[in-house]
Amino acid sequence: MANVQGRGRGLPRVLAAVKGRLKALQKLPWYRFAAGVVAGAAGLGLTLLLRLFGLGVFLPEIAVDFAVGRIPGNIESFFIRTMGEGAKVLALAVALAIFLVLPGIYALPFRKLQARIPGRYTLMAVYTVVPAALALLVILPLLNAGFLGSQTAVGPAATTFSQVMASFLSASFLDYFLVELAGNHPEGFSLSRRQFLISSAILGLSAIVAVYGLSTLISRPARLLFASVREMIDKEVTPTGEFYTVTKNLIDPEVDAGSWRLVIDGLVSTPATLTYDDLVARMDTEEAVTLECVSNEVGGNLISTARWRGLRLRDLLSAVGVDPTADWVALTCADGYTVGVPVVKATNPSSLLALRMNDVTLPTRHGYPARVIVPGLYGMFHAKWVTRITLVRGEFLGYWQQKGWTNRGAIRTTAIIATPAHDTVVAGPVTQIGGVAFAGDRGISRVEVSTDAGRTWRDAVLHEPVLDKAHVRFTHEWAWDGRETLLLSRATDDTGYVQPTRAELTRARGIGTDYHLNPVYGWRVRADGRVFFEGDWT
Repeated sequence: MANVQGRGRGLPRVLAAVKGRLKALQKLPWYRFAAGVVAGAAGLGLTLLLRLFGLGVFLPEIAVDFAVGRIPGNIESFFIRTMGEGAKVLALAVALAIFLVLPGIYALPFRKLQARIPGRYTLMAVYTVVPAALALLVILPLLNAGFLGSQTAVGPAATTFSQVMASFLSASFLDYFLVELAGNHPEGFSLSRRQFLISSAILGLSAIVAVYGLSTLISRPARLLFASVREMIDKEVTPTGEFYTVTKNLIDPEVDAGSWRLVIDGLVSTPATLTYDDLVARMDTEEAVTLECVSNEVGGNLISTARWRGLRLRDLLSAVGVDPTADWVALTCADGYTVGVPVVKATNPSSLLALRMNDVTLPTRHGYPARVIVPGLYGMFHAKWVTRITLVRGEFLGYWQQKGWTNRGAIRTTAIIATPAHDTVVAGPVTQIGGVAFAGDRGISRVEVSTDAGRTWRDAVLHEPVLDKAHVRFTHEWAWDGRETLLLSRATDDTGYVQPTRAELTRARGIGTDYHLNPVYGWRVRADGRVFFEGDWT
C-alpha cells in the first residue's frame, strides 16, 4: 500500500516537471531558430547548385561520404540489403538535418550581437564571415576534406567561393527575418502555451509525414521476379535502364571524356597514358557478363546481365610490360574509389576494360567513360570511372576491403525461382516454373527443381544459349495437385559443385555462414494457390 501511495504522490511531481520543461521550451527563441533554419536552407540550396556545376562543395555530401567511409562493413551491408540506394537517402536526410540545425543555432544569439555590434551591415558581415570560417577551417578538416577544402575535387578556391556565397545568402535571409520583418511587427511573435503545443504537434506530425514520405520514395532491394516465363526469357540481357546500380557516392562523377586519361603504371616496363579516342580505336571484343552486388541476398534483384564491349585487360597490360613480380592490379577511379584484383584474374581473356554497354556508349551511372569487367567476381570489383591501373606487389586492399569486406569475392553457385512470383496465384492444371541460375565465370551445367519440398528432384530445361559468364534461364512444367507445397531449385556448376541447403552449409562452415554462400531457397504455395517467398530451406 505504501509503495502504491508513493507512486501516486510521485506522478504529480513528474507532471509538474514535464509542465516546467514545456514552459522552458516555450521561452526559447524559436522564431530566431526557425529563421536560422530557413536561412541555412537557402545557403545549402545555393551550394548544391554550385556543386552540380563544379563550382563548389555541398557539405551534406561530404559528411555522408565521410560517414560511409567509416561505417563498419557489416553495418553498411545491413543497410544496403534492407534499403538499397535508399540508405544514402536516409544518410542525406540526417546530414541535411544537422546542417540545418547549425544555422538555427547560429541565429540564437542574434539579438545580443545586434545590441553589441553597431550597424546592420556589419552584423551581416559577421554572419557571413563566421559561419564560412567555421565551415572552411573546422567542419571541412573534421570531415577529412582539408583546410579550405584542399582535399576536395574542386580545390580550395571553389570551396571557399561556395561557402562564402552561401553564408552571405544565409546572412541576407537572416537579416530579412530578424531585422526587416521583425521591424514591421514590433509586437513580436511570442506564442501562447496553447499555440506552442499546437505548433509542436504540427511539427511532430509533419516529421512523421516526412519520414513516411521518404520511406515510400527510397528504393529497396526486392526479389528477382518476372511477370511470366516469357518476360524472363526476353530479358536474358537486362535493359540498360533496369540494370542495377550500387555506388558509394551521393552524387556520381560526371567525367569529361575529352580531358579524361587512363594511366597504366606501377611495376611495368613502359608506363602509358591513353585517351578515350585511343581506347575506342582499339575496341575489339565483347562479352555477355552478369554482375551481382556482394550485398545481394540469394534471389535478390541486385543482379543484371549486359553485353560489354571494349578491350581485353590482358592486351593493355601486355603492351606496357608487366613486371613478373607484380601479382595484384590496383584500380583507381574518378570518385576516389579503389579496388584490387589479382593479376591472374585481370589477365584472364574474359576480363575487359568496357567502353560500351548493350550496344550504346557506357552510361554515366555505369562508369562512363570506362569501367573494368572481371567475370566471376562480385560487383564491387567491376570498377567504374577508372582513371588509373597500377601494377603492385602484394595484396591490394581497396575501399571496401579496408572496411573488412572480402578481397576474394568469387560468386557462389545459385539457382532461384523467379516465377511464379511472390503474392501471385497459381492457376490452371499445369504451371510453368521459371528461374535464373548463376555461377560467376564457372558456367551452369544443371538445374533441378523440387515441387514436393525436396523429397524428389527433377531436371529443369536450360534455355539456350547457356553462357558461361552470365546467368542461365531455366523452366520446369509442374502439374499442381491443389495441395500446399514448397517449390525449390538448386544448381550445379561446371566444376560439379551442387548448391547446398542451409543445414549443409552450417555443418560445413558453422552457424551464421549462409549469407553470401548460396543456400537453397523456396517458395510456399498454399492450398488456395497463393505463392509466397519462403526463404532458405533447411
